[in-house]
Amino acid sequence: MPLRLGTNVTSLNAARHLNRATRGFGKNIERLSSGLRINRGADDAAGLSVTEGMRAELTGIRQAVRNANAGVHMIQTAEGALNEVSTILVRMRELAMATANSTLTDQDRGASNMELQQLKTEVDRIAMSTNYNNMSLLSGFGNTVSQNSLISTALDGFTGIKEIFNSGAVAGTYVFTDTSDTDNQINLEITLDDGTKMEQSIDIGQAMDLDNGKNLVATGTTFVGNFDRLGVQLNLVGPGVNDQNTWKLSAPPTEGGSINLVTHNEEACDPQCITIEAGESLESIKDKLDTALKEIDPQAFARIDPITGELQVDAKNIETGGFLAAGFSVGNVYEDGRLHNKQFRIMSGDGGGGTIQVGDEANSNNQIMVNISDMGTRALNINSLSVANMASARAAILNIDTAIYTVSRQRGDLGAVQNRLDHTTESLANAIENLQASESAIRDTDVAEEISALTRSQILTQAATAMVAQANTLPTNALTLLQ
Repeated sequence: MPLRLGTNVTSLNAARHLNRATRGFGKNIERLSSGLRINRGADDAAGLSVTEGMRAELTGIRQAVRNANAGVHMIQTAEGALNEVSTILVRMRELAMATANSTLTDQDRGASNMELQQLKTEVDRIAMSTNYNNMSLLSGFGNTVSQNSLISTALDGFTGIKEIFNSGAVAGTYVFTDTSDTDNQINLEITLDDGTKMEQSIDIGQAMDLDNGKNLVATGTTFVGNFDRLGVQLNLVGPGVNDQNTWKLSAPPTEGGSINLVTHNEEACDPQCITIEAGESLESIKDKLDTALKEIDPQAFARIDPITGELQVDAKNIETGGFLAAGFSVGNVYEDGRLHNKQFRIMSGDGGGGTIQVGDEANSNNQIMVNISDMGTRALNINSLSVANMASARAAILNIDTAIYTVSRQRGDLGAVQNRLDHTTESLANAIENLQASESAIRDTDVAEEISALTRSQILTQAATAMVAQANTLPTNALTLLQ
């Protein structure tokens, strides 16, 4: 090899290898001290991109677990309050049962009625004061079905729907299409604010019987029509299940009859009798019934339905007799085709409550809806209850039974959501474990491998340093030639 004074190529070569060994040694030290194989994009560009996405997902899932736990605590708050409401309703029923007995005088009933009124006030107080993080839970939380029959016409008492359950539906107006009276099909649709149309059809043929040429829900039974993709369930009822005082008449009666009306809202009332003539027009019957009903209860009515053309009567809490004999049939029974153009509205809760974010993406698959109906006395239809006399006490029993069922069902719904959140938490914990393992395999340092590499880098650095020193002595050999 030529001996040159200007450029020591051997020293440059040794220095290059020393620099490379030094860089490797520095990376080994950095990885071992940080615990990470990837500390910057240059270490592994693809690996950094993948693991940053995993880290973001892990952060979201961990927050989802905290959200689910907070949801459980919120549900426990509401369910605990409803437990006390149930206890109050049981006591109210006990009072109604006691005062419906002839062994008591109206003076005795007056004392019981005072307690009943106080219990009603306490139910309202609990409903208004049960809060979680300054959000009222029992006055309507989340998305709830509007019970106003002027808005939710499907709940007017003449469609065969006893109740509509919200099992995760978005807020908006839902419209039924039910054109045929022979296909046993019901279609439900909603158009969202952004123009998106969601709809689903279900077949309820398994619940229907043929009665006098009409397909209707079997006598004495109920059927749950489940629009699972929309998050809506309908409780459809047949004859003998109706708990609403509604009646309908499709054509003038072939025989005459007499209808008796008695109020439960006054201490004393003589029955009002309305005579129905054979062949009398529906309009004439409507006028007589509507006048008599409103004298007893302004909320009661008789009307001619503009869609079906039938006479519909809602007697509210008025005790009635003679409707069946006069040719009327029970109003709230589902017949095929009964729901066409009927609608209901799901209202959004104050503050947009009702959604538990249990995933790391903003879509319905990563959210669980929590909907709590209004549990006040008005919503439970017990706000006007009285046990001041025997008649009102007997009427109160049915309303209280319905309220107990409503509260119990709401508690059951909350318990089901709580169990669902518990399972969600377990699923998320499993996802965190596996995603963390995947992220670790890409980004974390393999200590055993890195120590081996560190040892190698140390040896190479020491050897390269020695060789640079040896190479730097080569020019001195030229002096021997000059002597």
